[in-house]
Amino acid sequence: MSTRRSLLASAAAAFIAPMAMAWPRRACANEHWVPGGSGGIQRGQFGYTPTGSNGGYGTIGLPSAGVLYMIPLTVQVFHESAGARYQLRGDGLITVLNDGLYDLTANLDWPAQARGSGQDGFDVNLRAFFVQRIPVGVAPPVYTPGKVTPIPADSQLYDTLAAVYMPGSSVPNAVRTSVQWSPGTIAAGAMATTEVMLPAGSFVPTIGDLVLVSHASLADSVLGAANAGLAISARIVAPRVARVMIENRYAASAVTIPAGTMNLVAESAVSTAGNSVDAWSWLGSGSVELLANERLMVAVCSQSPGDFLQIDASSFLRVTNVVPA
Repeated sequence: MSTRRSLLASAAAAFIAPMAMAWPRRACANEHWVPGGSGGIQRGQFGYTPTGSNGGYGTIGLPSAGVLYMIPLTVQVFHESAGARYQLRGDGLITVLNDGLYDLTANLDWPAQARGSGQDGFDVNLRAFFVQRIPVGVAPPVYTPGKVTPIPADSQLYDTLAAVYMPGSSVPNAVRTSVQWSPGTIAAGAMATTEVMLPAGSFVPTIGDLVLVSHASLADSVLGAANAGLAISARIVAPRVARVMIENRYAASAVTIPAGTMNLVAESAVSTAGNSVDAWSWLGSGSVELLANERLMVAVCSQSPGDFLQIDASSFLRVTNVVPA
């Protein structure tokens, strides 16, 4: 049995190791295509024009949290029907030219915060991603080149063909640090205090946020029975500044606390926060009936202030006819 387990473990390690090595460098969602299509199936893939850049990547920023925006489709990646089935017409939308059954596939690539900001890999609150249809006779959002377009909240006339919601999780962001501190001798009923500058990290701790603290010398093995009469606490008193207090609250005489390592963990007092790597968000509509002169758009919403999309080969909308020509 032990030999079998060893073989299984070796096989699992051999399978996982290449994945772990490749995971940080994801392949872009490129696809081979054939002019004219194949077997009567023709696909078109369309993308976006960056309005900014960050960390060497093109980006599209979302100006406000909680607002639904149309992300304009402006780039033709490939088009096997050469514009015969659907077209980009400079309005940020795809216009359908022929009635039929179509399959829509979309993906977005969005890191949560600016690279190098100290918040890499953190996202907060809900994100939503939609592929929507604008029926014939319904006015589309007005696209301004170089900008995203807010979509009115009462836009029920737009049909949602595919959607994904990515909720945040109820986990606070945190920063931590360790410092050396020698509290010294604390008289009965007195206290020793110090202030600690917290590092930049996933958020900036400020008044109202939470902080936990420990000190390695507050141990029975170091202080004996006197340790039972001591209390340690901390609070945020200014942005990134934590004040630590050790009180000789209950002992009848002075207590001397030697130097030791003090650990602090500050946590954001927000209701939702996430902790993930850059997010790919895939959508698939399945077969949907589209009519000539209907239009397609991509819309997103994020509850995270300062959120943005990363614009590369992994951000696109692909349209495919289901019934062969």
